[in-house]
Amino acid sequence: MTPEASSHKVLVGGRRIAYDEVTPVDPAGTVLFLTGLGGTRVAWRAHLPVFGRRYRALSLDHRDSGDSDPVEADYTTADQADDAAGLLQALGAAPAHIVGLSMGGFVALNLAVRHPSLVRSLTLVATSAGGASHVPPDPAGLESLRPDFTLRPAERALTTFRLITAPGWMDAHPELAARMAANAEAQPLSPAGYARQFRSTRTHDVTGQLAQVQVPTLVLHGDADPLVRYENGQHLARHIPGARLLTYPGTGHLPQLERFTDFNRDVLAFLATT
Repeated sequence: MTPEASSHKVLVGGRRIAYDEVTPVDPAGTVLFLTGLGGTRVAWRAHLPVFGRRYRALSLDHRDSGDSDPVEADYTTADQADDAAGLLQALGAAPAHIVGLSMGGFVALNLAVRHPSLVRSLTLVATSAGGASHVPPDPAGLESLRPDFTLRPAERALTTFRLITAPGWMDAHPELAARMAANAEAQPLSPAGYARQFRSTRTHDVTGQLAQVQVPTLVLHGDADPLVRYENGQHLARHIPGARLLTYPGTGHLPQLERFTDFNRDVLAFLATT
């Protein structure tokens, strides 16, 4: 039986970083899940028990979000990568398989470049190398980056998710949409916190360092992603040595939810080869 997820905090660089964990009796390794812009560790709560049957499965709240300590000064995706490195070191959990979604993929790439000894593999989900290579969002993706903070967190989240998932997907999955809305109510980012996190994404650029990534890498992308366009995933797969590109047709920016069963199966199969 897989244990229930437990929540903890660890001190990293003088700040507390919150994380969830599911660990079996004899784990085959560690998987660290990194969430995207505006999200918290609860975004991976349904995945932890699945991966936790075989691996020590962790998800963290980036600094200034969820239950991690707030900050006032701006920071970068490289700073967030250093936080993830500090967490892995503090927990004795390295080298780890890193699964990063969108902004979490930015952090994962920085982690692989800055702390290669801590990374066993990369799964890069709906993400980008940033910099001059980045293909910008389409109009719906751009609109999703301007959340309306006059709305309740649940309503704001549903509005955003409708913009970035495949057309019709939200209406076809009302129970899952309700769970996503409840997660948003539990740990909403403040307008100032969201603004700081958004500015951190603008610092991301590992375009010139992709050849340095020397771990097994799976690039997983939906070809209907309006926010981090499919071309960004193609670029990663072409420029990271040995990377494999897995395309989900007709899938938007949240393949881990839009293709939940396929995502879990495909990522677990990849991890088993590394």
